[in-house]
Amino acid sequence: MNTTAKLGGLGAVIGLLLTEVPEQYALYVALFIIACGAVTALVPPPHAGSRWAVAYQLMTTIGLNIGWAENHFKPGQSGVRVPVADKPAAKQAVASAGIPVLDKKGKPEAPAQ
Repeated sequence: MNTTAKLGGLGAVIGLLLTEVPEQYALYVALFIIACGAVTALVPPPHAGSRWAVAYQLMTTIGLNIGWAENHFKPGQSGVRVPVADKPAAKQAVASAGIPVLDKKGKPEAPAQ
């Protein structure tokens, strides 16, 4: 399933859930979502084995930090920001240092030939 379909479905579900909130509480629910997004933007994610990892992941989901969000929580992974033109060289440098390069599912990529 492509990203657009996933985000469209998620947007529809969120919209449906927000219509179920009584009108007098809608502001508080919206503020809670904004606060979760703000906290996850300001607080660095815990390491993968932390007891806070599940709570942090729940907070990032409530704060709508999903998909390509900068602070989307991926336990046990980090990102190295390089220009797109330098991506192959960066992958080679990381692989030559003995560090496995992970694919989108968190599994080590096959070495490039």
